[in-house]
Amino acid sequence: MNLRTPSQPPFVAGINNHASDSGGQNRPKHGPVLGLMKRLRVSQPFNRIATSSIRSVLRATGLHSEKIVKHMHRIGMVHSELPNGRTLRLWSRADDWVSNQVYWRGWQGYEPETAPLFFRAASRARVTLDVGAYVGFFTLLAGHANTAGRIFAFEPLADAYERLRSNVKLNKLTNVVAVPSAVGEIDGRADFFCADTHMPCSSSLSYEFMQSADSLRSIPVPVVKLDTFVRENGVQGVDLMKIDTESTEPQVLNGMIETIRRDQPLIVCEVLKQRGSEESLQEIIRSINYRAYLLTPDGPALRDRVEGHPEWLNYLFTALSPSEVAQL
Repeated sequence: MNLRTPSQPPFVAGINNHASDSGGQNRPKHGPVLGLMKRLRVSQPFNRIATSSIRSVLRATGLHSEKIVKHMHRIGMVHSELPNGRTLRLWSRADDWVSNQVYWRGWQGYEPETAPLFFRAASRARVTLDVGAYVGFFTLLAGHANTAGRIFAFEPLADAYERLRSNVKLNKLTNVVAVPSAVGEIDGRADFFCADTHMPCSSSLSYEFMQSADSLRSIPVPVVKLDTFVRENGVQGVDLMKIDTESTEPQVLNGMIETIRRDQPLIVCEVLKQRGSEESLQEIIRSINYRAYLLTPDGPALRDRVEGHPEWLNYLFTALSPSEVAQL
């Protein structure tokens, strides 16, 4: 999970987001008035009334404020109407960036180059796999896009998994199965790495990827190979998948080569620039005769090589022809 976050971390109730040394010498001095304002900002009903009122004013005037999006985080219910008339619902304690983006920008405001295409693809998918589901944004999109389809969401981090399950229940989706497991190229157990905070926005099976995080912790988690999971659960017709596993995307694909060759799913895959996955992904998609399209605001752009982009994080890997992709 690599979430697009603001340049400064969001304020979260009960968490000190300011760096300090062990002696507290560099800790910012907050006066009583500022401290009161911060507590007020996350209290209810103030937060609900304030965020609702501000959003109404912004929409009525056509204005937009990135400062408000960064610092006035919605606590509680977030909802956004989808193209098919159904409603996407998320719940947050101001501790995940996804819900806040949806609240202020709408469902297309989070990864806007990806979400609409994913929703359209999911509307026709018999089975969708969401690997690295976090709080379930893409899982919920798929579940609402096609209530007759089946969605399997994989999330090994306990706090995120519980929020994922809660969001699925909140949306009354009966076609979603949440799986508390990481995904890789072997079945077993492995150490899972993340920052030692509640609901960290980045986590991975790769120590190399996460080693620069402050207060890094490791958690033993189950790891499943998707070919094994599909076979043991009798899953047929995998038409779509989303992979966001912080540089271990090649291992995920290596663990489902049989399924890819059988079903030829559309694969929406995060590719982080110069974080160690690009060459491996290039080799894999060539071996399965897939093409790579960078997902941009102007649509999927065919690329000769898989290279991470500084702003647009996701690729579409597919066996479809360019004309077929254009129709997406």
